[in-house]
Amino acid sequence: MDKLHVVITMDVEPPTPGTHPTATGPESWADSETFIRGYAERAREFGFPVSFFIHPEVAVEQAGLFEELKGRGCCVEGLHLHPWKFRDGRYKAHFGGLSEPDMRAALSEAVSLWQSGMGRRPLYFRPGTFSANDSMYRVLADLGFRGGSCSMPGRIWPRMNAIWTGAAPDPHRAHPVFRQLVGDLPFANMPVSVDFSGTLVTAGTRWQAVDPDADPLEANTLTGHWDMRPDWPEADYERIAANIVSQVRRRGATIPIINAITHNDNDYTDPDDRVCRNFLRAMQAMTDAAKAAGMEPVGSTVETIVDLVLAEPDRSLAFVYT
Repeated sequence: MDKLHVVITMDVEPPTPGTHPTATGPESWADSETFIRGYAERAREFGFPVSFFIHPEVAVEQAGLFEELKGRGCCVEGLHLHPWKFRDGRYKAHFGGLSEPDMRAALSEAVSLWQSGMGRRPLYFRPGTFSANDSMYRVLADLGFRGGSCSMPGRIWPRMNAIWTGAAPDPHRAHPVFRQLVGDLPFANMPVSVDFSGTLVTAGTRWQAVDPDADPLEANTLTGHWDMRPDWPEADYERIAANIVSQVRRRGATIPIINAITHNDNDYTDPDDRVCRNFLRAMQAMTDAAKAAGMEPVGSTVETIVDLVLAEPDRSLAFVYT
């Protein structure tokens, strides 16, 4: 029976009083710990370890918590970074809006602070909002990162410097000069899994299906696809999971995976919390979708997926004359 790797991830943000009231993240350090513990425990009920991508300040403040979770099988070697949240706002940009020198500087400073808390350097990376440019993978490889989860296929958020149209949807080695392509860098990217069967659009905070007669970029709208995050206001997780698994199989992915994401800003210890309920429903949907497709759902971490990608042969495209 083929395996379907289920990778449950969390972007761990610092509390919003130190960033911005509308930013993702908890309201306090106490809430942060409660929400992180709850998320890991709910995932553990399904046999899924969590991969954490940790903002540098959180790695300093809550290092003991993550060491405890590492002992329970979670991967805690990930760095998460919103440059504008970091170093008192010195970098006034989203990650993909940084020049290559500033990207190297911000990452180097973030690694140093993260390491001061955790006692070792991070190995995996995820940029805030999946903001990226074509320098990113080259810089990450140069700075010693083994891999990460850096892309959201189909996302078009121009004001966030996050444009992933045509991006490779399955785990792959990154390309040194063109972020959407499979390449040959010693850096493995694990995209967030999305359902390509439909497109969503928002001009504010509520997502809705795209009107086929409308301009999807009108009024600075943001576009993307359904994924398995639990914080959607409303989502048909069973349909989304089934579609993702079907699409993975049709593509013939060499590493079949569902990679799901959230943040540490909802109470996963509260069974009456809407997002907690969604999380449980989403994990059951992923489990059921895998079994319905004749696959074995296996809880994996970003570390496992990176190891598998880096062990594969070179799959980058050869040059073609046209």
